[in-house]
Amino acid sequence: MKKSALFLLWVGAAISISEIFTGGLLAPLGLVKGLAAIIAGHLIGTGLLALGGLVSFSRRANAMETVTFSLGREGGKLVALCNVVQLAGWTIIMIVQGGSAIKSLFPGLPFAPLSLGLGLMVLLWALGFGSPVQWINSIVVILLSALCVILLWETAGKAQGPVLSASMSFALALELSIAMPISWLPLVGDYSSQSSDRVGAALMPFAGYFLGSVFMYSLGLFIRIKTGTDFFVMIAASRFRFIACAVILFSTLTTAFLDLYSAAVSSQQFVKTRNTRLPILALGLFTALASAVFPAERYGDFLTNFLTLIGMVFVPVYGIVFIDFFAKRREYPSKINLPALMAALIAMGVYRLCTIRNIGIPSLVSLAVLCGIYIPIIRIQIRRNP
Repeated sequence: MKKSALFLLWVGAAISISEIFTGGLLAPLGLVKGLAAIIAGHLIGTGLLALGGLVSFSRRANAMETVTFSLGREGGKLVALCNVVQLAGWTIIMIVQGGSAIKSLFPGLPFAPLSLGLGLMVLLWALGFGSPVQWINSIVVILLSALCVILLWETAGKAQGPVLSASMSFALALELSIAMPISWLPLVGDYSSQSSDRVGAALMPFAGYFLGSVFMYSLGLFIRIKTGTDFFVMIAASRFRFIACAVILFSTLTTAFLDLYSAAVSSQQFVKTRNTRLPILALGLFTALASAVFPAERYGDFLTNFLTLIGMVFVPVYGIVFIDFFAKRREYPSKINLPALMAALIAMGVYRLCTIRNIGIPSLVSLAVLCGIYIPIIRIQIRRNP
């Protein structure tokens, strides 16, 4: 895959309503602290994303295959199953947020048929234009970027909205900024493994996603601070209603198809098929139907909890992968790496404890605990099997 295609792929992945909505959650911090949390969190999260791409390129393996190298065949299947679940969840979120936003523009449209229709469009896009090297996807990404700039320009001209009274800690804001790029970590290798060179495999996901996601978060932050409302309310009153509708529609398509494609790739770890179109079809139909009955009014709370659950599972898992990679480990378990799995489970428990007790930044704390447990283990294993 060419560097330009890989770059635009990850810019497109970042352009979504969930990014704008999450950025708006940081508004109680104010513009300066909010931007600081966004930039710092994305440097950490997107740095890990780029590292995941580098590992897959170096091993010429997709994302779930790199996990299998470290956790073994059975451990890899377990993580692949978790990945399929989270990717199906993301697809549902993308469809629901797209349907909710379009409904805010056209209140007369019923939500369930609207979401179902959008879900079927995502499925058709994945089947027809799902290849990340398709030129049509690159053109759409460029157009979406321009349309988002227009929305930012319109927001800047609005009168100052009411002062926000909600609370948000800097640590939580930082974690939410880390979590979004982390949510792409279990699938970055599906594309970076196809990169034309090593630099592109790591740098293009970093540059594309960092620039796109920081802009989306900042747009959401600015809209919330400037208007006192979230993105859905803002676009309902926008002069550019049809432009906003195009942004919502095409950003849903260009982002959600990545989830469906990678979910299909991950499912090949436990479903014996070489044809990704069949899993895409099955998952696409399921997510379209599920989105039609999703309780859209609970979207905000669901998104926050969903992001923390993704971080809880995949930060420790990929911490194991990264430690093995830098240790240049050559012997890998055939079935399951029990010490690695136990270390990851302990780190997951620490992550969960941090979120419940509001202790520090869960991603970094759990990663530090994992390193403290697993690095001594890997050193002993390498000495025994040099």
